[in-house]
Amino acid sequence: MTMHESSVNYQNLIRDLADMYPFDVAEVVLVELIANSLDAKPTHISIDFDPYIKVLIVTDDGKGMTASEFDQYHDFAAGLKARGIGIGFAGVGAKVSFNIATRVVTETRNKAFAGGSNWYLQSKQKLVWEDVQPVHLYGYGTRVEVRFTSNATLPYSSTEDLLKLLKQHYLPLLDTRFLDLYERLNLYSSDIRFVVNDQVINPSKLAEDFALEKVREFFPQKASKRIGYGMLGLAPSEYPLGANLCGVLLCTFGKIIKADLFNQFPGNVGTRILGLVEIPSFVNFLTTAKTDFIRNPRKHREFEGLYNPIRQEFKTWLGKLGIQPTETVGTDEARNLERELKRISDDVPELGDFFGFRTRKTILQPDNSGTVSATVQEGTEVTFPDGKGQAGTGLGPVDVGDQPGTALVGDKEGGTKPAKPISRVGRQGPKISFAEVPDRMDLSWVDGNNVVINSGHPSYVKVRSDSIARRLHSLFAIASAVQRFVVSGEDNKDLMFADRMMAAWGKKR
Repeated sequence: MTMHESSVNYQNLIRDLADMYPFDVAEVVLVELIANSLDAKPTHISIDFDPYIKVLIVTDDGKGMTASEFDQYHDFAAGLKARGIGIGFAGVGAKVSFNIATRVVTETRNKAFAGGSNWYLQSKQKLVWEDVQPVHLYGYGTRVEVRFTSNATLPYSSTEDLLKLLKQHYLPLLDTRFLDLYERLNLYSSDIRFVVNDQVINPSKLAEDFALEKVREFFPQKASKRIGYGMLGLAPSEYPLGANLCGVLLCTFGKIIKADLFNQFPGNVGTRILGLVEIPSFVNFLTTAKTDFIRNPRKHREFEGLYNPIRQEFKTWLGKLGIQPTETVGTDEARNLERELKRISDDVPELGDFFGFRTRKTILQPDNSGTVSATVQEGTEVTFPDGKGQAGTGLGPVDVGDQPGTALVGDKEGGTKPAKPISRVGRQGPKISFAEVPDRMDLSWVDGNNVVINSGHPSYVKVRSDSIARRLHSLFAIASAVQRFVVSGEDNKDLMFADRMMAAWGKKR
């Protein structure tokens, strides 16, 4: 029997891995094992837990691991999965478990490989694994058995506990509408089922399960093309999923990434809001731990193209409930602040990335002689529509294109035929507004491509009559909002952004 040893300092690594997540280690183990199973495209995922001996077993009938994937599964030095590939990491659930487990037994089988391992602590400093043959799998798939320590504190001990966590992390996969969407997108089969302690969890209609009122279904769009599916509603009680979880649950590939209220203040109904939105493209913006979204200036506009349609739907829905979103107003002071930001953008390039300053684009423009030559026009984006797009009628982003165009080519006969572009000019650059929200302690916050300054904040009220102090306060508030945005979900947090921005402003005459 071949014996292998994890040669790195696994103790520090498993502690660091666990610290990346905002929930309990045992919950991380369950969530990551399920994520790995989902990445394998199964039709059944079984979750079994014996509370008396504290053993958790997750089994799927997916494609199984290859030989190289099985090696990486045990390799602490291997990098985490690249963003966009899936919602899990190879072996993280098993690796993290050694914070509170003594042994992990894994079996896997695919069309070209079958193998298994008995992975355990030989001593406090030595983690080893030995090869075993898969004896519990009769077809393709993977089975992972985690044996927790006898004194481990676990957040689940019953079928009800496991089902509650399953809903908190993978609720879309229990709804028939979302399952239809996943099948249309070829992400998962609509027949996928969870089996918890031998109990098959059949999908249903969540709006009915949670007795939601004021339900609104919608299809977020980008460039007139559907990019996902969403549902909003009001539950009869607070925190319908438990654990202070409410709001719009943003999901990708069936996994709930975060709950969001989009900087709105819905009052006492906020804790009753339960929304669910699936955007598959969100998978490209997950943080390292895949428990939140990366929303930094470099990818801000791309992310906003997916995120903003949901925000607008949520605001519209709140309005129909009679809840008015926080009113933001633009003023001459806001315009002056925008000009100040443009002046310092060369010294603080993140501002240009974040706000999306005007860019110069090349278009075809005929000169006086009729010759077509390339010139640069300020702030213009050119489109050349040719034909009509076919509107989709099914569920989810299954439309056929949005007005496919033709390439620009030279005139074969004369070479002087001018193009006739249809141009769109959009306002870009920093967008600053004010909202008087005295009950909120934030100096400011980011709302889309907008930074909202809280004119009801006590510090703003204190300097309102002093124009110089007010300008300094507002610039610092903007820097504070952008810095909070920049560091949220970032691996390398830039905690000096506000300092750099204020220094750049101070140097300008």
